[in-house]
Amino acid sequence: MNVSGAHPFVHRRLKWLLALLICVGLAGVLFRKPIQDAILLRSLLMADSPSETLFQELADRAKDPFVFLQQLWGSEKIPHRELVAGYLKDKAGIDPELLKRAEPLLISATRDADMSVRELTLATLAKQKHPALPRVAAALLGDTDPQMRLLGIQYLRKQAAANALPLVFGLLDDPDLKLVTMADAALRNWTQQDFGVRVSMANFNQGGDTNTSPNPDNLKTIQAGVGRWKEWWNDHQAEYPANNIPTPLQPAAPERLPVADFALKDLNGRTVRFSEFKGKVVLLNFWATWCTACWSEIPDLIELQRKNADRLVILGISLDGQTEVDEHGHLTGTHSDEERHGNETAGKIDIAEIRAKVREFVKDKGINYPILLDPRNEVGRRFNGGELPTNVLIDREGYLRRRFIGGREVGVFEAMIDELLPRPAAPARDQTSTSH
Repeated sequence: MNVSGAHPFVHRRLKWLLALLICVGLAGVLFRKPIQDAILLRSLLMADSPSETLFQELADRAKDPFVFLQQLWGSEKIPHRELVAGYLKDKAGIDPELLKRAEPLLISATRDADMSVRELTLATLAKQKHPALPRVAAALLGDTDPQMRLLGIQYLRKQAAANALPLVFGLLDDPDLKLVTMADAALRNWTQQDFGVRVSMANFNQGGDTNTSPNPDNLKTIQAGVGRWKEWWNDHQAEYPANNIPTPLQPAAPERLPVADFALKDLNGRTVRFSEFKGKVVLLNFWATWCTACWSEIPDLIELQRKNADRLVILGISLDGQTEVDEHGHLTGTHSDEERHGNETAGKIDIAEIRAKVREFVKDKGINYPILLDPRNEVGRRFNGGELPTNVLIDREGYLRRRFIGGREVGVFEAMIDELLPRPAAPARDQTSTSH
């Protein structure tokens, strides 16, 4: 058989195969980094607690950082959104083009469910001297949370008196004395009038107990000062025409963030799923027995549960088992992180010991709401529960509506709950009494 004619065909195949291998090799060299970044981006989006270092590296390498930030923001995950808000704050004044493109995202972030995101966003707008800042700050003065109202004052007091004074003046009647004294401080700065009120007079809550009463002498001074301010306002109101006052920014309703189901063990070893409580307002309280700041809010949570058992479920999620904190009290490492790096001994947790410790603490404090154990911070990291106590309020449909650090008074919690429940229908009008 004559096979000599096969040689050209074999040679052509070898040439094509060699060319293909070269192309594949070149493609691997040229596109290795984009492919690697795409894989890393997917892992970042899927993570419950994304690496800040990886986030920063991908953001700096991104061909279009804004598109990258939009993807992270669109994940609707709390840790991811905080990273985006922090990144934009760092870029304010450095990358004006990025901030200009991100303006709709920033305005949206001012009504985010996470107070930390709001704080970062207002700081960004302030660094930009953004014209929307006065309106955003004015809108915060009507928030149910006194800490958000304080944030509003913080930025309004830096505005011109002609624009902001009438708005801040209204807070002299606020039920929270801290807000009253802060309003007084802003008014003093604008007008140079001094009626003897000082911010320190409202700092009666040094121990963190939200039910502590103010010093009676301080209370009298505050009340007298408020009266003097109202007398002053009667004489000077005409100097502040209404058309100078910024209209509070009223965008669409605050965003609701979806909450994925999770399961944790209670103190009896029973598995409890978050989905069991759908149809009720749920307050997730992340805490630990070693967290002294958590102790002071427990009496308020006990009273809150007692008074609202028919419409609220409080789930106290203990992060005992997490013991590494920085100087600010933030969790800096987790046992599961150690396990992922192959150190199984370091990651070993004695669940029985933790359960016994938490059970004794709960009994001693008289806690009347369910306690769940999250020793590896598997659920806590989803809600950035590393700074304790962290509170997360979820509506009856399972959407996150508020997240904030620290405790609140019972009345404030109840006002937040009221916002999430339908208002009772107005009584029907009695037609029989209508005159003919």
